[in-house]
Amino acid sequence: MLMRTFALLPALLLPAALIAQAPAPSLGDRVKAERPAVDKLMADLQFPEALKRAESLLPATKPVFDKTDNQALVQSAVIYMDLGQAYRMAVETADAAGSWEKALEYAKTAKALSAESYAAIKDPFTQTVTYYTQAGARAKQVLEENDAHIKELKGKSVLDAGERQELDLAIGVEKELVDDAKWVKFFQTYLDVVKRESEAYDPLVKVMEDKLKGEADQVADYKAGKGEKTKWVEAVVSSPAYLEAQGDKAGKARFLYRLSVLDPENKKVQHQLDVLFGRASAAPAKPAKKGKKG
Repeated sequence: MLMRTFALLPALLLPAALIAQAPAPSLGDRVKAERPAVDKLMADLQFPEALKRAESLLPATKPVFDKTDNQALVQSAVIYMDLGQAYRMAVETADAAGSWEKALEYAKTAKALSAESYAAIKDPFTQTVTYYTQAGARAKQVLEENDAHIKELKGKSVLDAGERQELDLAIGVEKELVDDAKWVKFFQTYLDVVKRESEAYDPLVKVMEDKLKGEADQVADYKAGKGEKTKWVEAVVSSPAYLEAQGDKAGKARFLYRLSVLDPENKKVQHQLDVLFGRASAAPAKPAKKGKKG
């Protein structure tokens, strides 16, 4: 006779309802919709404009991570992952636009969001994975113990009422075994993805911290400017070698945008940007003095 595990079937209704009721993450849709436009601005080296578009996606206040139940946890985890992607885009554009301080702030915010999300789902989702793993093991055991009888029932062309009930129960257990495996994979995937997200922003934070520290060291080492950023900017922009060392047009744009952030009033920086983008012509080189004829 079939026995055990049939009481587990109603437990599957909660996760099923969880998926059916989960709304589409609107922020995720907006990030995907904005990404092509932001990428185009980045390709055109319009970094400040790209930053503005990316920042328009950032929320004024952080949404609360709802821990009410598994449904709320899944929805909140999705929202926080979408937020992380929005902040990642803000980091990329802020870095290119020379707003390194903003880039660091956004990277830290994304890191904190992902860490909060993982901390919220780690224990409950681990417990849920364990529950469905154990449920699946019990269902498998029941099927194995009754394998011969189930095959006998399936092989009959005509079943009496009792046999039909037994076969229906067996089919229910088979479905439960499949569903248990599905939910183990579902919740384990969320655990794995959110864990990776919680570690993914560490490199971004470090890169921006290193860039800011390196720049601060250069400013501090510029003795003639006594550590003043504006004097350092003036010295750097006045030396063509610094700009040429930035490589291609994109590198030069990033360099000049950073100088512009450090000293927005510096006209030489703005002129170099205008020259780079063809809005102004470079100052013509002074003709060499003719030597005296002997």
